[in-house]
Amino acid sequence: MALLSGCGGGGSSDDGSTPPPPPVTAGLAQTSCGAYQGIDRGGSWAFLGVRYAAAPLGARRWKSPEAPTCPSTTVVASSFAPVCPQLDRSTGSPEGDEDCLAVNVFAPRGSFAAGRAPVMVFIHGGGNVIGSAREEVEPGRVLYDGAALAEATGNVVVTVQYRLGPLGWLVLPGLDAEAPDARSGNYGLEDLVASLEWVRANIGAFGGNRDRVMIFGESAGGVNVCTLIASPRAAGLFQAALIQSGGCVADSRQKALATGAELAANTGCSTAADPVACLRSKSPAELLAALPPVISVGGAQPPYQPSVDGTLLPGVPLEVIRAGQHNRTAVAIGANAQETGQEVPLTFSEAQYQLFLSATFPDPAVRAAVANLYSSANFGSARLAYVALTSDVKFICPSRTIARALVASQSEPVYRYFFTEVPDAPISQQYGAFHGLELLYLFGKLDVRGYVPTAAEKALSASMQQYWGTLAKDGVPLATGAPAWGRYDPARDNHLLLNAGGVAMAEGVVTQRCDFWQALGV
Repeated sequence: MALLSGCGGGGSSDDGSTPPPPPVTAGLAQTSCGAYQGIDRGGSWAFLGVRYAAAPLGARRWKSPEAPTCPSTTVVASSFAPVCPQLDRSTGSPEGDEDCLAVNVFAPRGSFAAGRAPVMVFIHGGGNVIGSAREEVEPGRVLYDGAALAEATGNVVVTVQYRLGPLGWLVLPGLDAEAPDARSGNYGLEDLVASLEWVRANIGAFGGNRDRVMIFGESAGGVNVCTLIASPRAAGLFQAALIQSGGCVADSRQKALATGAELAANTGCSTAADPVACLRSKSPAELLAALPPVISVGGAQPPYQPSVDGTLLPGVPLEVIRAGQHNRTAVAIGANAQETGQEVPLTFSEAQYQLFLSATFPDPAVRAAVANLYSSANFGSARLAYVALTSDVKFICPSRTIARALVASQSEPVYRYFFTEVPDAPISQQYGAFHGLELLYLFGKLDVRGYVPTAAEKALSASMQQYWGTLAKDGVPLATGAPAWGRYDPARDNHLLLNAGGVAMAEGVVTQRCDFWQALGV
């Protein structure tokens, strides 16, 4: 993938040691692969839909990303790239285009001219099967539009798209056979590495410092951040990382092969003379329909995930970290208090809860212990008990495990946060601090659907933007008028509590409950 750093055209020779000269034309970025004219956002320039890799079409499907064709004339970068092929989360209908491998760059006006601004690269979530950098928080308004974050921090913000679902993670023996390193899968991860190589080669043209890059992502985006931390191929491409509500997990090769075999069988390609050629002849819609994923915040990971391949991903990320074989950088990690709160129906009953406990914990002694710790009486309702249990097991307690593993295996600083804020809107009180809610604060999108945020909510948003931004700057997260975010100490389980009622350092996040799961080996 070194090809991607030089895409064949036009010429920046910036080696990262000095900032490039200010552009002759306002908002014009001359990259190593073409010139791009940004869109004036007032306090920043937005460059949308900049291709970092060629469309993985035809014979390129299920292969490592390749360099794009460089434009011969200046491109007005005013439109997001299409979403990568996926099933619409509302209708279940296929959408998207394989020509989706693009970044969006948001450069503060002052930093764009001056150069050498820290860089924040955001990886969207969606279970690695849905989602995009152009995801809307309400009709016509992109959640991950990084202009507000760039202007608040003075950093260059980059959002990236990568292959998803069967097109991003498929593992098959036939694909192994044609790969130079004899392994298949993890194409989405290769895309992310390629995007970071593009950043390293070109971000100077947008005023960014290639030697101060932070990767951050939420949900599956957080999983992919941890995967990059564990991948030797990403070494040197980032200097800080932040995991929001994501784990350090990966499928085994056996599981990934089983998923691939099921897809091949469902498409009728398993009995073809050349199963890979048969699969390449299928449209994205046919592939998506053959093994449609079930997306559940509180449930199991959907099929198609990063998988252990021995090279790009040598082991399960948590185990790579524990062995000290990861990319050692400043890392922050955290979760929200009621991660599954928005997913669980408000009508969730005691009978449903008991059925869940019986199905999930077949051992009577374990089930009794879980039911006692997470009783409806303790939490006020069966629904709230279920939300607490699933949030703990999938998000909150794993964040402690990961933070502890990082501290034990590196000298670089580790930080932990716990997001407990619930907006003042009446409907928000029913769901709590649910999965992804912190993104509204981070990207400055609190005023959705007519909501008027309080002064305290705006202040929390500003503090979060500064913490994230300064972590990218030098690995030390700070915010004006807010407490210093101290390094994580496993003995105290100290963390930054993010709440509009007051940002503060605290100790212990549902400690008794996480100790319980740790004792069970969960």
